[in-house]
Amino acid sequence: MSSNRVVLYYSSVAGMTKIKKAQTRIQDLFAAHKVAYDLIDIAADEEAKLFMQRKSGKTVIPQIFVDGEYKGTCEELDEANECGEALKWLGLA
Repeated sequence: MSSNRVVLYYSSVAGMTKIKKAQTRIQDLFAAHKVAYDLIDIAADEEAKLFMQRKSGKTVIPQIFVDGEYKGTCEELDEANECGEALKWLGLA
């Protein structure tokens, strides 16, 4: 179980530039907002991958979870951040 409320499911072996950029973008936004989070590499953890897919109903990565529940992807976080509501979207404000 994660020690932080926010978890980023990602893949260390993602080949697509779009996925790599999204993973970096999320981590940069988390750092900018001082959000504590855990990284879970689904390429190295099949059980975590299955959990992520079961909870979200999606196979796309990266995915953001808060308190064990699917929250969204980079696009949703970007939208919230553009409105100045990233922390609120994450349930941290």
